[in-house]
Amino acid sequence: MTEIADVYGYRVAGGTVTGVASQPILAVPESATMVFDYAGTWKPNTTLNPLINADIALRRGVYMLTDPTGAWSVTLPEVTESQPSTPEPKWSLLFPDGQVLTGVVPAGPGPYTVHDLVLTYAWVWASRVYVAPVVAGSFAQGQVSFAGASASASILFASAFATPPFISLTPSIDSVDSTLPKVAYANVTTTGFDIYVDPATFTGTVDWQARL
Repeated sequence: MTEIADVYGYRVAGGTVTGVASQPILAVPESATMVFDYAGTWKPNTTLNPLINADIALRRGVYMLTDPTGAWSVTLPEVTESQPSTPEPKWSLLFPDGQVLTGVVPAGPGPYTVHDLVLTYAWVWASRVYVAPVVAGSFAQGQVSFAGASASASILFASAFATPPFISLTPSIDSVDSTLPKVAYANVTTTGFDIYVDPATFTGTVDWQARL
């Protein structure tokens, strides 16, 4: 088993980080059919986590809440403690600000920080955004950044809607050439949707809202 631990917080003027308490963070395996080794006993990861009210795939993950200092930690199975082990299974860390970090769990007890995962173990920030609702199940909003490397981004609602919501999109002008991109959405479900931009080289932001 491998421990991943860090502090969720923001930078202050003095050059330090102030942790934010009581913030939910999820660790989610990429597959719903994984089997994990629990001290010599292999068990399937099929039971839904009652602490997670979101897309069913996310509900097979691990729920964490930051402590009063913003600290959090999670212990995840290494590749050798996971089946199937090829290709190497990946996990995603979903943060309260919507960012998603994905990669293969390092071997060894740790603890490993987010910096370790990115710098040494090739974890990458995914083109998905995990969004906590403004009003659970009826209204969510956010902003997606595009850096000219991808034409799409996926939005995941932390709390599912009762029915697929109505979506509205508002793009910024391109920060490089000041043009206005074309934007569209697709694949709207009760748990999320996809945003597409044209051209794929667009550098800027898209504000979005989802409501019943």
